[in-house]
Amino acid sequence: MIDVCKRILDRTISQSKIAVMKRLPHIRCFVTVVAMGLAGGCTPVQRDGDPMVQDFSVADQSQLNELLETCENVLRDQGFRIDRLDRRAGVVTTHPETSKHFFEVWRKDVATRYDLWEATFNTIRRTVEIQTEPDLIRGEARMTLTVKRERFSSPDRQFNNSNAAFQFYGDTLPSATTGERVTRADSEWIEDGRDLALEELLINKISAQAG
Repeated sequence: MIDVCKRILDRTISQSKIAVMKRLPHIRCFVTVVAMGLAGGCTPVQRDGDPMVQDFSVADQSQLNELLETCENVLRDQGFRIDRLDRRAGVVTTHPETSKHFFEVWRKDVATRYDLWEATFNTIRRTVEIQTEPDLIRGEARMTLTVKRERFSSPDRQFNNSNAAFQFYGDTLPSATTGERVTRADSEWIEDGRDLALEELLINKISAQAG
């Protein structure tokens, strides 16, 4: 009887090894893809600097409105939702948008590979603010474009079993440090500088479309 059990156990282990060996090429492929992505964009990007400013030729209020509409179209094309469009004040702002992961190839709300992989492994959101200062006498408008970054911060939870992973963003798991129950009120968005690369990308697109 013991010999039979040993043979069954050996056969089970062998089958498990075979299954793992069959999966190895896929695992290696995934690791390689991730490593290539990280290697291609592992240089940190600048998070602070002078405001992104561009001057545009604007003869009257009608042309200023067209410039603001161009800003709106570019932001929507990049995947941002418009929060405010005030033609009189010359202001365009977007809702905070959680940045794309590496598999969301259809999205265009990050400008560098570093930002892409950072947003894949961390929850980051971006908000765009555009302010124009028209001088119709001189026939120009000065535009300032800012992309603000925020990083999601939430206390580490205790994981006592595999099912706990499905409750990570819930209110049932205790804190890993204090042992007290973690609620959504304990999570927050923290300011994380600006995205100068995306600022440059956006203002270049606006310039190209505004003529």
